[in-house]
Amino acid sequence: MNTPTTLASRFKQRYNKEISQIVPVTSDIIRRVEFRQDLALGASAEFDVQLSPELGFSQGIGNATLLGAKSQATGRASVTGYSLVLQSQVSYDAITRAKGDDKAFASFASNKFIPMVESFRNREEYHALLGRDQGIGKVTGNSAGVLTISADTWIPALASQLVGAVIVAHDAKATATAASGAQHNGDLTVSAVNLTSRTITVTGTNAAVVANDFLYFKGDYSVTSRIGLLAIAQNAGTLFGIAAATYPLWAGNTYDVGTSALTLGKILQAAALAGEKGCVGKKLVCYVPVSAFQSLVSDESALVQYGANKGKNAENGFETLTFLGATGSIEVACHLFMPNGKAVIWCPEYTYILGSQEATNQIDKSGDMIFDLEASMAKEMRMYSDTCGVFSERPGFMVFLSRSDSAALSA
Repeated sequence: MNTPTTLASRFKQRYNKEISQIVPVTSDIIRRVEFRQDLALGASAEFDVQLSPELGFSQGIGNATLLGAKSQATGRASVTGYSLVLQSQVSYDAITRAKGDDKAFASFASNKFIPMVESFRNREEYHALLGRDQGIGKVTGNSAGVLTISADTWIPALASQLVGAVIVAHDAKATATAASGAQHNGDLTVSAVNLTSRTITVTGTNAAVVANDFLYFKGDYSVTSRIGLLAIAQNAGTLFGIAAATYPLWAGNTYDVGTSALTLGKILQAAALAGEKGCVGKKLVCYVPVSAFQSLVSDESALVQYGANKGKNAENGFETLTFLGATGSIEVACHLFMPNGKAVIWCPEYTYILGSQEATNQIDKSGDMIFDLEASMAKEMRMYSDTCGVFSERPGFMVFLSRSDSAALSA
């Protein structure tokens, strides 16, 4: 019989490659950082963090009096894992036909198995970047269920995938430590998306959804949902059990881009905030939205001069931009899920994904997650993971960038 385990085995045999090789391009964070299986089921991982240097110094001549030892400031970071489950239905017909031969299995894999893996990795990447902080976007107006999203919180690559999704609206953003905003109306189902007008059309009672509401996937608006890079970079409160108000090195940094487009010079200025907290000689990554990255590439390409022996075909441009500053190298890259008016600088060296289980469809040797559905000629296949989203042991090395006029960074 077919189970997720045997299907995965046949998929590998058919294509002679590992499942991880089909992870989509939007899983950039997951590919960059280390997964640490540090969490036991139902428990938290704890780390001792040095928050100040030793300060018990004395000076003098001869028999000078010692001023005494000073307690070094340390804290204990506590990181919790949050479960993520994907439920997907597959008909009996598709399962039985997939047993026939490689051709039939290839059809099953491309139509069901691969989309499950890609969808799961996409959602994990969304949580790793945006977490409980950003959500899908901020509403600026509601016209009979047609919700307009602000330019700075609009995420085209995410919005294009929303048709059929169930979302909710709250009157305040969730943060790394709180999710206390009131919900306006109940569940809303996305029926249409217009990328040009930045609108999301929803069905269901929605009259109470108004300007300045924030949209989230159903189930994401909670202090028991995953924490992403944007929330850590903006942290000014208590995060992972340590208070940034008491220990400045545990606070993130924010940089105001102003009222004009993002430039490489502004990225360097923003990175200096991390440098002032000790980030020197480290590789930093700056995620920017796609439109802003194209503008940066255009600006940099304009500086390129062609030699006299250049042929007929001109090639210019860059896939990533890497340049050096006081903090070390800074790689500027676009991220498909970065809101159009936001950017974030982070340090992969001090960033991890902590949890008890990476994405899987088998929870133990005999625990294939495939079930018969009542009153339906179908089975349900599931995928599962238990992680924190992301954890940074150097929040002070992170910078959140945005424009003061709430416009897109490319405008």
